[in-house]
Amino acid sequence: MDGLGKTAQAPPLAGSEWVNAKGFNRLIRIPIAGLGGPIVVKGETMTFGSAMVGIGQAMSDADLAAVLTYIRSSWGNKQSPVTADDVKAVRANLGARPQPLTSDALKALPE
Repeated sequence: MDGLGKTAQAPPLAGSEWVNAKGFNRLIRIPIAGLGGPIVVKGETMTFGSAMVGIGQAMSDADLAAVLTYIRSSWGNKQSPVTADDVKAVRANLGARPQPLTSDALKALPE
């Protein structure tokens, strides 16, 4: 509700460098493919008991764009909106993935 995350469950979204990146190529991939392993958010390394599943796979491009736009403009975040076309392009580039992404794999990609 407040974007601050939950210990051992989810990282913070408020003020997150992942959410507030100039581009959103990396951010769009997280809900589509999922995320596993440790992630550094706001200088803190976080590890969770299980990987985040790719819940965005089942969402339409427009719905996922709306959710990501909400995250990028809430809790003090002030970033540009994500469009359905942005999601569609990333989805096409990503293809089917049997395993969640890691933060290192995401960092290797352009924003």
